[in-house]
Amino acid sequence: MSHLSRVILRHLIFLSLAATMGCEVKSCYEEAKEKHLNKRYGNRAVDKGQLADWEKEIAGYEKVINEKIDAGIKTGKVYRKLGESYALMESYELCVKNLDKAVEYGEAVAEVFYWQGLCYANLARVNNWQADYAQKAERTFLKALNLDKNLNKVKYELAVMYYVGFARNNQYRILNDTLTVSQQQFQDKAIELMKEFKSVEPDQAKAYFFLSGLYKERGEMAEAKRELTDLMRQIEKNNAAGAKRNPDYTRAQEYLKGFEAVPKP
Repeated sequence: MSHLSRVILRHLIFLSLAATMGCEVKSCYEEAKEKHLNKRYGNRAVDKGQLADWEKEIAGYEKVINEKIDAGIKTGKVYRKLGESYALMESYELCVKNLDKAVEYGEAVAEVFYWQGLCYANLARVNNWQADYAQKAERTFLKALNLDKNLNKVKYELAVMYYVGFARNNQYRILNDTLTVSQQQFQDKAIELMKEFKSVEPDQAKAYFFLSGLYKERGEMAEAKRELTDLMRQIEKNNAAGAKRNPDYTRAQEYLKGFEAVPKP
């Protein structure tokens, strides 16, 4: 074989190998791509039998999930009952602890925050109106109102908190006979909330007495008297014949007499 023939033969072999290697590289790429796609999306056509099996398997998972959810809901309700029971027993720390758990398990409802607010308010009261407890009571009551603006009893308790826990026991109060701006604001909030409460439940005598006492403390005697006379009218409206036998009616009368007995400056 001549030198030229040998050169041509080597060239043909090289081209053949190059072509073969190129195909192998392409084949490897396509195979890798196919595996990647199969891994993400599957590579088998789904028949009706497979769908039935999958649905059965999913139903099993759903059952487990629903059982866990149901267990969590029940657990939350148990903690809620415990918390409310401790509140009635005046075990306020345990009330807060159990209601925290109730919220954690999904019982994050207005009624739970109402009871929690009561517990914090009582903790503030028994701890000489400690600011931390009073602020927690306020925040919790506001959560309850945010969830249910019609939960009227929250407005009553929050009004009392603002007046007794904040306006009367303000940590920034300098002199006992000095009313700071912030105290004035808390009194105004208390009055606003108690009026809202009274507008929904006009037969609640405690709202009239609360407002009358607050107005009296502010030196607003006309408003203080008006609350008492409004209460007496409301009682007469409900039961004219038996109004004077109503203890709240008698109490309001006695308070009014006390106002009249105070000498004018």
